[in-house]
Amino acid sequence: MKVQRPVRPGWFFRNRRQYLALSEVPRTLNIPSQEVQDAVTLGELQIERISGCKAVSVNELFHYIDMRGGKR
Repeated sequence: MKVQRPVRPGWFFRNRRQYLALSEVPRTLNIPSQEVQDAVTLGELQIERISGCKAVSVNELFHYIDMRGGKR
């Protein structure tokens, strides 16, 4: 029997891709929620709906972190 790790609240899996709830992004990245809102508005973060919840793929978050690091 395959043992599965428990999934933390706010984390989703769909089509073998990992997602994070949009509401959890500021806490995870330790940035203000206004910055996340600006990134979504400017199209720097692409959101998807998973079971009615707005979520961001983890790969998209890594891309945003790299892009944000280049601005500083």
